[in-house]
Amino acid sequence: MKPEVLSFGEPLAAFYSKDRRSLSKAGEFDMTWGGDTSNVALGISKLGHTSGYITKVGNDAFGEGFFNLWKSNGVDTTNVIIDSDRLTGMYFASFTGEKHEFIYRRKDAAASTYSVDDASKVDFEGVKILHLSGVSQAISRQCLEASFTLMNRAKESGAVISFDLNYRSKLWSSDLAKSIYLSVISNYADIVSLNDDEQEVLGIKGNPEDAANFLLELGPKIVALRCGVKGAVIATRKKSVKGRAKKVEVADTVGAGDTFTASLLCCYLENRDVEDSLQFALSAAALTCTKTGSTKGQPSKKQVLDFLGGNPVTQ
Repeated sequence: MKPEVLSFGEPLAAFYSKDRRSLSKAGEFDMTWGGDTSNVALGISKLGHTSGYITKVGNDAFGEGFFNLWKSNGVDTTNVIIDSDRLTGMYFASFTGEKHEFIYRRKDAAASTYSVDDASKVDFEGVKILHLSGVSQAISRQCLEASFTLMNRAKESGAVISFDLNYRSKLWSSDLAKSIYLSVISNYADIVSLNDDEQEVLGIKGNPEDAANFLLELGPKIVALRCGVKGAVIATRKKSVKGRAKKVEVADTVGAGDTFTASLLCCYLENRDVEDSLQFALSAAALTCTKTGSTKGQPSKKQVLDFLGGNPVTQ
């Protein structure tokens, strides 16, 4: 079965400090899996839709682990290339309950060598959505160029483009990121996801509703602006709605935005209205925060609906 959504980007093996201290003082670590667009692909599959991933991984234990993770969750790996010359990227994290500390080991990793030639071989037949992020573009010049090849080919096939800004200051400057973001939003993106910090990167003033409506005028059909504990806004050209974040016992917040985006794309595929989509996405994001790491807490569709209905959620 052809995936409904193809997601492009960088998978990262993740190591979390068990004692929630600074990484310079950390002792034991728990291993899990990360990478923003990989999280989205996994989230979509867990929510009952078909997804596939586009990337390169190393011919190493982490690359093999990602293949096992994707396949066990129904994510199509047809477009995952094994690079025998480079390693799969990784990061180390500590969450104190208030803030995160990260150390990345991603330079020259396999994913960063994904090229225009690789992108030209992806089959978009039957694909409804291509999802990518600012991280997908910022990890290398090759990936930036490949992202535009993928977007052009997806558009030609009739797929819509989903774009999450996901700005990382250590990967590129705010000025360069802003210029790329505005180009993608104005010329390619149909669905745009961002947070309030990225609103500032774009230089958009005003409240989240005004910012979302400003971005809609550039061309997208849907804009989702996430505001952390304050909730989120989803806007279309017909309607804009705002919702508060759902209350849960938080173990970790990494990956919540990716699950929000995955939920939004699933709601788009199901033609749900804006209010329903917002409540579903906020609930799925909240459930993700109940586990450490970006994938362990990702819910199934039933778990989200149980949460919305006030029923106990078992994982």
